[in-house]
Amino acid sequence: MSVKRDNMSLSNILLFTDLDGTLLNKKTFEFKAALNLIKNCISKGINIIPNSSKTDLELDEICENLEIPKVYISENGSFIYGLNYLSKKLNEKVYLSRDKAVIFKNFSDNINVKLQKKCLILENETLKNQIEVLGLPQNKISKAMNRKFSMPFIFLGNKDEEIELKKNVKKNGLNIQFGGRVLSLGDKVSKGDAMMRFISLLSNETKKNYVSICVGDNENDFDMLDKCDYPCLVKNGPLKNINFKNQCVFSKKEAPDGWVEVVNKTLNIIKEVRSR
Repeated sequence: MSVKRDNMSLSNILLFTDLDGTLLNKKTFEFKAALNLIKNCISKGINIIPNSSKTDLELDEICENLEIPKVYISENGSFIYGLNYLSKKLNEKVYLSRDKAVIFKNFSDNINVKLQKKCLILENETLKNQIEVLGLPQNKISKAMNRKFSMPFIFLGNKDEEIELKKNVKKNGLNIQFGGRVLSLGDKVSKGDAMMRFISLLSNETKKNYVSICVGDNENDFDMLDKCDYPCLVKNGPLKNINFKNQCVFSKKEAPDGWVEVVNKTLNIIKEVRSR
């Protein structure tokens, strides 16, 4: 997708954002530093759309806390919710993935048993272990584990075995993605593909062209960043050899301050482009 250089209004901007480590601090999940900019964006008609590995229940709560409409993409591109808020004729729910039970059966039936045994499925672990791995308080765990399309897990094998597992999974029409803390087994979906589907459905219905800003921090965001008009990467440890189709804006700070940094920079770039 090439960067659109025309006089679009800010209301045609779709801001897709990852959450943990991007908008939310990766350790404390705090976001207060971003609230003023979020309110400013909303007041100007900019749509902020979380695009996350989180579940729909988690995202419902986060949207309420951020005071943004409940329009989002959940479980690494598996499910779109709330398009009807942006255009009444569109469906409220768009499913891009098969059900988790179907995915797990595929995994169980077709993946090497030796490799399966090295996958520590998080939903089968104790509450104590889930809290430790996810870094969430106890009252947040039930929503985080209420997954409809994906299964977070920890792989206990070595690097070569992990590569073999990913090859096996891909061969059988599934996908493994890495977030900030765990691996996630899911259908052959991605944040980037879901974003493109979101834009396509909305654009076809409204007959408008949209400018996409994407903000992420980790490798499961790269597909989304590579397919958007304005990619932004928030600092979160060392990331090497990163190249996207369009020039990326990098933050010097971590979330949430880094989110504010890159979004402000990108909006200024768009304003500059419009003024030419």
